[in-house]
Amino acid sequence: MNPNVYASSVQKDISLIEKEKVILVGINQGIDEKYYYEMKELESLCEAINYEVIENVTQNLAKPNPATYVGSGKVGEIKELCEALDIKKIVINDELTPAQIKNLAEALGDEISIIDRTMLILEIFERRATSKEGQLQVELAKLKYMLPRLVGSRSYLSRTGGGGGGAGGARRGLGETKLELDKRHLEMKIKKVKDELEELKLNRQTARKLRSTNDIKTVALVGYTNAGKSSTINALLSLFGEADLPKEVFVKDMLFATLEAQTRKIKLPNNHTFLLTDTVGFVSKLPHHLVESFKSTLEEITEADLIIHIIDASSPFYEQQMSTTLEVINSLGVKEIPIISVYNKWDLVRNASLINMEKNSLTLSAKLKMGLMDLINKIDEVLFNEIYLDEFLIPYDKGDISNILIEKADVIELQYQNEGTYIKAGVTKEYHQKYQQYIIKNKNA
Repeated sequence: MNPNVYASSVQKDISLIEKEKVILVGINQGIDEKYYYEMKELESLCEAINYEVIENVTQNLAKPNPATYVGSGKVGEIKELCEALDIKKIVINDELTPAQIKNLAEALGDEISIIDRTMLILEIFERRATSKEGQLQVELAKLKYMLPRLVGSRSYLSRTGGGGGGAGGARRGLGETKLELDKRHLEMKIKKVKDELEELKLNRQTARKLRSTNDIKTVALVGYTNAGKSSTINALLSLFGEADLPKEVFVKDMLFATLEAQTRKIKLPNNHTFLLTDTVGFVSKLPHHLVESFKSTLEEITEADLIIHIIDASSPFYEQQMSTTLEVINSLGVKEIPIISVYNKWDLVRNASLINMEKNSLTLSAKLKMGLMDLINKIDEVLFNEIYLDEFLIPYDKGDISNILIEKADVIELQYQNEGTYIKAGVTKEYHQKYQQYIIKNKNA
């Protein structure tokens, strides 16, 4: 790819990289609040990748210019501004077409690199991905993004078709041949990455089947990036995490601080146990290729028994963020899984009456650990809504069954009698059916 058009790969530790100055360029299509929100978010995305925003350039247009995104006069203004401020890179608020990339590159010159919103997000993901699967998913998204843009990045190659004779007719130009070779190379790489991801997907499905066999409930946390999903997991782990398992997940106040799915085990005082999974955060205009590439990971959402939607109640744009998250969830085909809306960072809300909360939603401050018990009680209620109050008499030679009930059920009474172990407990439907022959009395709780 043309290094003056596309951002090169960079080392992952941005703390070691000197900040690069950039100019943001966006089109306001008449919805001021939405545009302001997107540009503020674009600035935050730049901060996440260690870019320093020096200037914002805005043009009011009904729709982007199909040739150069902004008008020709604004292109000239951007070029002059870059020269005056010694800026070598501009960041566009939208995804550019191949033609727009090509024309902008020609108009601005070789000194100025162009990054659109999609490439910026892809580069952030590339830096953050640490697992093999995460890295493959980002690579697949980048390859799919690059494929239709090869034409724009090959403008320096020859496109002249020879008029030579021979049975094959006109000869293809060198540039065209190189383009086709590059396209074939990318397509082969895409297939290879897809094959590797499919193998990892099968491994995850096997793990999910094992969880299903063991009747372990799963809860998926979803939400906008930096809404506080990881902080919520850490707050719950501080109260209910098992000591012998890894505890806290990484938290940092920045967009896309974590990409990898984080799963932790929660065990409540009543022995009800479930897995809590943090998923990748969402953002407005999340690149389509990225959503497609991460679908195998996002399947954790579609396979969950319950979805917790974490919302940053302190953000003035919380409603737009909620809509973005729900759009992605709907695109995954989630229909019948119950969703609990949790308004996090409630301690930072100045006027609660301005928050349009959904019915049956909860408020939370993961940082201050406020509202955690309400959330846990709600999760317990939804996941374990079919509980049976059973009285068991387990023969002593079936001690393994007694141990399972003591470990997994909500034991109310335990006695060692002559005939065997007497256990009175609240049990799930699975154990109610599985150990039916040892029930001496039962009552649906």
